[in-house]
Amino acid sequence: MEVKGKITAIPPAVSGVSSRGPWRKVFIVVEYESGQYPKRILLSNMNKAEEFGRLRIGDVGTFKYDHSVSDKNGKYFMDTNCWSWTLDSLVHQAAATAPASPAGPEPI
Repeated sequence: MEVKGKITAIPPAVSGVSSRGPWRKVFIVVEYESGQYPKRILLSNMNKAEEFGRLRIGDVGTFKYDHSVSDKNGKYFMDTNCWSWTLDSLVHQAAATAPASPAGPEPI
């Protein structure tokens, strides 16, 4: 599946250690247009957690994802794994390249 939208929130990452070693899971919330009202989706990534973790609130792009459901002792959990993304605009890059404001008060 695919969604095009803007990152509106970045929940805390989770991490731990399994039998295969340490792991980290990063999350983002993407708001997108769907009908009359905007919708939001929570996306996660473990395989490229470091790169996914560099995304910032305000970044706009296209996010490709898959759903999966797991059963743990009769309780069901859904994960929405983002496996690919392409950014249209980068808020944090735009801020880094903006000209610095002059020091001190402006002349009258």
